[in-house]
Amino acid sequence: MNLEKVTKINQIKKGDTLIITGDTLKNEQIKAQIVKVSADGTEIIFNKRQNKFFNLGMFLSGNSWVKELSIVK
Repeated sequence: MNLEKVTKINQIKKGDTLIITGDTLKNEQIKAQIVKVSADGTEIIFNKRQNKFFNLGMFLSGNSWVKELSIVK
């Protein structure tokens, strides 16, 4: 399994598998299938049922609860 760190806003595509690490010890790495990428490419929904999502632009600027983000290749 190869991991590619996310560094650009257009890097994630619908259907990609992500490894997400949050900013607290409660958050563990999550392997998540992307459900939807919004038109501007910033809202990533990884669990539609539980309304779990993050803003990719905020992650890239360092203002998100997501602290590390990689794509499984």
